[in-house]
Amino acid sequence: MGRALLRLPPPLLLLLLPPPRFFVPGLGRGALAEVTEETTPPLPFPGAVADLVPSSSPLPLGAQPSASPAQPGRPGTGSTAHPSVTLARSKRLPPLAFNHTVGRIILSEHKDVKFNCSISIPNTYQDTHISWWKDGKELLGAHHAVTHFYPDDEVTAVIASFSIIGVQRSDSGSYRCKTKINHEEIVSDPIYVEVQGLPHFTRQPESMNVTRNTAFNLTCQAVGPPEPVNIFWVQNSYHVNERPEKSPSVLTVPGLTETAVFSCEAHNEKGLTVSKGIQVNIKALPSPPTEVSIHNSSPHSVLISWVPGFDGYSPFSSCNIQVQEVDPLSNGSVMIFNTSASPPRYQIEQLRALANYSIGVSCRNEIGWSTWSPWVLASTTEGAPSVAPLNVTVFLNESSNKVDVSWIKPPIERQDGDLVGYRISHVWQSADTSKELTEEVNQNGSHAQIPVQVHNATCTVRIAAVTTGGVGPFSAPVKIFVPAHGLVDLAPSSTPAPGNTDPVHIILGCFCGFVLIGLVLYISLAIRKRVQETKFGNAFTGENLELVVNYTAKKSFCRQAIKLTLRSLGVSEELQSKLEDVVIDRSRLVLGKILGEGEFGSVMEGNLSQQDGTSEKVAVKTMKLDNFSQREIEEFLSEAACMKDFSHQNVIRLLGVCIEMGSQGTPKPMVILPFMKYGDLHTYLLYSRLDTGSKHIPLQTLVKFMVDIARGMEYLSNRNFLHRDLAARNCMLRDDMTVCVADFGLSKKIYSGDYYRQGRIAKMPVKWIAIESLADRVYTSKSDVWAFGVTMWEIATRGMTPYPGVQNHEIYDYLLHGHRLKQPEDCLDEL
Repeated sequence: MGRALLRLPPPLLLLLLPPPRFFVPGLGRGALAEVTEETTPPLPFPGAVADLVPSSSPLPLGAQPSASPAQPGRPGTGSTAHPSVTLARSKRLPPLAFNHTVGRIILSEHKDVKFNCSISIPNTYQDTHISWWKDGKELLGAHHAVTHFYPDDEVTAVIASFSIIGVQRSDSGSYRCKTKINHEEIVSDPIYVEVQGLPHFTRQPESMNVTRNTAFNLTCQAVGPPEPVNIFWVQNSYHVNERPEKSPSVLTVPGLTETAVFSCEAHNEKGLTVSKGIQVNIKALPSPPTEVSIHNSSPHSVLISWVPGFDGYSPFSSCNIQVQEVDPLSNGSVMIFNTSASPPRYQIEQLRALANYSIGVSCRNEIGWSTWSPWVLASTTEGAPSVAPLNVTVFLNESSNKVDVSWIKPPIERQDGDLVGYRISHVWQSADTSKELTEEVNQNGSHAQIPVQVHNATCTVRIAAVTTGGVGPFSAPVKIFVPAHGLVDLAPSSTPAPGNTDPVHIILGCFCGFVLIGLVLYISLAIRKRVQETKFGNAFTGENLELVVNYTAKKSFCRQAIKLTLRSLGVSEELQSKLEDVVIDRSRLVLGKILGEGEFGSVMEGNLSQQDGTSEKVAVKTMKLDNFSQREIEEFLSEAACMKDFSHQNVIRLLGVCIEMGSQGTPKPMVILPFMKYGDLHTYLLYSRLDTGSKHIPLQTLVKFMVDIARGMEYLSNRNFLHRDLAARNCMLRDDMTVCVADFGLSKKIYSGDYYRQGRIAKMPVKWIAIESLADRVYTSKSDVWAFGVTMWEIATRGMTPYPGVQNHEIYDYLLHGHRLKQPEDCLDEL
C-alpha cells in the first residue's frame, strides 16, 4: 500500500467547488478512466442546517477546517476563533448515516488512487473514530487513511480519505467506512475498486518426458481482469494455433520425434503475457553405467557397485550383471544376474574360488536396455575346500601297532585353492576312556598312519582337506575296533563297535565272521556260474561225455538286485523308479575304442549281446571322471530317463543303462545308445566343407536335415519337453542319413504352464539361446524355435560357428541392439 495523501483546500474555496469528480488514470493505449459521483449526498440534518455544501466539500461557509490524522477523535467546539453557522430549530434529529460514495473505481495496475467517505455528526458526540474495512476485514495502519474534521456550532463534518500508491491486483475489492456513535455502528456504502492489467497465469504448462510418437496434453490457464483472456500456443518459437482459444486451453500434441520447447501466450485488452518455456523430452535408451568398482571379494562372491548412466528421461527399473570367467580352458559361458536399479550395488554369488571374472553392467528403463558398461576384472580369493576327501579307508596294521588311513583328494575344481595338507581327527573311545587327537598331513600325501592310543576301543576317523583359505568339511566318520588281543573289526564301518572283554562275545564274533566269509564265497561262485551260462550256455566238465544239446531257460534279473544297484548310486527314488526297467547286466556289454570326449564325459564304441545270442553295435556314453558328485550322477542319469519313453524316427532312443564299479570302488553309470555311423551333424557338415576331396552335400540334403530336426523337435514339443540345447553338434546321423535329435542333458519336462525358469546358474550355450532366455533365464518352446533357427543357419553354412567374430560375452549386447545372423553367402533367398 502507498502512503496517505493529505490535501486540505481553503474554506472559501470549498464553497466554490462543484460536486466531486474522481479522475483515475487507466492502463493501455494512454486512455483515462473517469469515475463521477452522480448523486448529491443529503445534508447531515435535512432542514436543520443551512448553507452546507455536498459531502464531498462538507465545510459550511466561513468554517475553518481542522485536520487531525494522528488523532482520530473529533476536536472540541464552541471556540470564538471559528465562524459560526446559524441553525434552524428542529424538534427531532434525523438518523445518522454516511453520505453516498463514489460507488466504483476502475484503474490499471501501478497507478495511484485516492477515495473518501464523509459524515456529519452533532457536536454532542465526542471522540468519533472512522475505520476502513476491505472485504469484511479491518485495514490497520495509519499510513493508508487520513481523517479531516470540519467543526461548526452544532455539527462537525468528518471526511475520511484512503489512498493507495501503485495499486496491485491484490488491492481490488470492496471498501467501506465504519464508525460507532452512541453504541450504534454506522457503515458506509461500498466503494468497489477494480484493478485491471495484463493476464495473470493460474496454471502454466509443465515439463514432461514422453514416449516417441505418443500423444500427450499441455494445459494453460490465465485470468484478467479484464476478461476475456485468449490463449495462443507456441512450439519452438512458432505458433501452433492460428485462432485463439479462451482460457483455460488444452493443447493435444499427437506425438514427437525429437525434443521440443512449448509455451503459451495469454491476451486481453491490456496486452499479453507469455508463460515460461517448458521442454518436452523424448524417452530413449539409457546410457551405460560407469565406474563399475569391486569392493569386497570372498572365495565365492564379489561385491560390486556402479554409477548409473543417463536414464534417457525414463527412470531405471532393473539392471543385469554379466559375469564371465576368464579362463582359457573354460567354454566361455556367461552368467547373468538380475537386480533392482537402486541401490546401484550387487553381491555376486555362486563364483569359483581363486578365479578371475570379467564383469559388466547394463540397466534398463521402459524403453529398453543400455549397452554394457566397460568391463572390469574381479578375482575371488582362496577359500576352504568345498568337499571332503573321498573314499576314506581305515584298517589296523598289527605289525606296526598303527591304524593305516588312506583317501583320495577332493576334485581339483572343488578344492577352491592351493591344497596345503589334510587334517585327520581320530577319537578313541572305550568303556572307560575317551580321547580325541588331531594329525596334520602334507599336501602330497594320501596316506597316513595313526599310532594306536587305546586298545580294546573304537577309533573314529574323519579327514578334512586344508588350503591357505581354511579347513574344508570333514568326511563321514569311519570306525574301526582295536581289540586287546589283535582281533580286528575291518573298516570302514558306519556303526560303532564298542569293546567287550567277554571271551564268549569274541568267540561268537569269530564264528559269525567265518559264516559271513562262506556266504560271500558261495554268492561269488553262483554269480560266476550265471555269467558263464549267459555267455556260452552250460559249461561241460567231462571230455568223454555224450554230446547233447542243453537248453538254458531265458533268465531275468532279480528286481531286488536292480533296486539295490540303483540305490548304490545315491540318486532320488523317483529317478530310480524310472530306470528300473532299463537296467542291463554289465556282462552283456563289451566296450571298445573311444569315439569322442567332452568336458565331463566320453562316448565309446561297444557291442551289446542280445538274449537270442546276437550282438548289436552300440554307442556307450560314460562319465569321464571317477570323482564325481551325487548331483552330477543324477544329472547324467536324468538324461537317460528323459529318453526312456521316446519313440520317433527323428529322436534318438535309449537302449539301456548299465552300472559298473569304478577304479575306486564307486558305482559308475553308463548310458547305451544306438550307434550312429556318421556321428554328429556338425562334424559331418564341417568335414564336408573343409576336407580335401570331400563330397559336396546338395541343397536338397541340407533341407532334408532341417526337416528331420523340425519333426523331431515337434515330437518333443507335443510331449511338453524343452530341449534347451538344440544345435548341430547335438544331432546325430544314422546310416540312412536320417537326423536324430540327441543330447538331452539340459532338457526339462514342463508339467504345468508353458515355460521353465532355470533355478541355478549353469553353463549355457549362449550363441544358441534366445535373447529373452539370456536376460531372464526363462525357457519356452519358443526358445527351442530360436535355437532351431540357429541350427538351420549352421546347416546352411555347412558347419560354421554362429555370429562369427562376436565373442560369447558380447552376444547379449549384440542381440539387444537388433543384430541377427546374416544370410549365408551361398544361401538362396527362397531358402
